[in-house]
Amino acid sequence: MASDRVKRGTFVAPEGLAVYGSGFILVLMSEQINHTDFAPSVMVFDGTYREVLALLEEARELAATRRGAGVPGGDGLSGENLCRSMVLRLEASCEAFRVTSRLSHCLAWVMVQRAIHDGELSHDAALDPQNRLDGGPVCLEVGGEANPYLPQRLRALLAASRKLYARLARLDARVSSTAPAE
Repeated sequence: MASDRVKRGTFVAPEGLAVYGSGFILVLMSEQINHTDFAPSVMVFDGTYREVLALLEEARELAATRRGAGVPGGDGLSGENLCRSMVLRLEASCEAFRVTSRLSHCLAWVMVQRAIHDGELSHDAALDPQNRLDGGPVCLEVGGEANPYLPQRLRALLAASRKLYARLARLDARVSSTAPAE
């Protein structure tokens, strides 16, 4: 549909992106729906920003609970049970670090998008490797979400943070794959 695309020169922007300068930028969904001739605008990730902050707050609260993730400690345990408990606590700590890493990368990426929208960075800055979503090998890996021995709250946070990271990774890949060749 012609109203869903913006043409400029020889470039045609895929749905959800608009041509701006020498590249593409994200466009608000409301601009695509409510206006047939919308002005190019960087998507303001206010909802995503709030989602990242809410998950970070939840992660902070989880870390503040007794023994970090609520994993049973070694109190009164000995031998094999103590070893299992220590391994579980170590895994919970590693998975909590994975959540922190995912959310840190997400927050950094969203802040770059906001800076572009606010005019603090050029639109070409979205393609700069420093401003791209980083941490893929660690952040996209499914870890403790599937471990039934980890606390449910940690597993839910792992799943939510992975879903958010994967969504932003798709957006980041879309922006870079639609950049015009120089």
